[in-house]
Amino acid sequence: MRRKALAARAAIPAEARIEGALAIADAVDGLEVPRGAMVSGFWPIRDEVDPRPLMSALRERGHGLCLPVVAEPHLLFRELLRGAELVDAGFGTIAPGPEAAEVLPDVMLVPLAAFDRSGHRIGYGKGHYDRAISAIGAGRALHLIGVAYSVQEVDCVPFEEHDHPLDLVVTEAGVIRCRT
Repeated sequence: MRRKALAARAAIPAEARIEGALAIADAVDGLEVPRGAMVSGFWPIRDEVDPRPLMSALRERGHGLCLPVVAEPHLLFRELLRGAELVDAGFGTIAPGPEAAEVLPDVMLVPLAAFDRSGHRIGYGKGHYDRAISAIGAGRALHLIGVAYSVQEVDCVPFEEHDHPLDLVVTEAGVIRCRT
């Protein structure tokens, strides 16, 4: 399922990827992001959807931004300020360096390989996001938004007890409110 969804994503022409990222940013008002929330974005790898236009739209609406850093026992999040120096953050991504403040996101934009309408997702197999969500979401509200292209949707993603379903998925085709 992961390979098939990633192959469908890889087949999207470059121009359509750019248009898709812009369409996702246009859907910002439908994401139900609480006023003043700290939003964790992600730096796109390979042919992943580019969330940076969406992140920019969220910043324009007054939200703080942060990026994940691969760490043990789970991801940590560093505040992303304009002009911040970006460094290698693991898993092919970049993020602000250790001088940036560590923050806890209220909303997470979550990358994925595949998703279904129940909010279940297939990641890249390392469990980075599930461990981080378990750790930072314990005892506090954490809004999870998958960011993907519509071709990554599948009928049903198998899931286990430790998996965390998404609240929403935003694609170039619109916002999907998940039935969790």
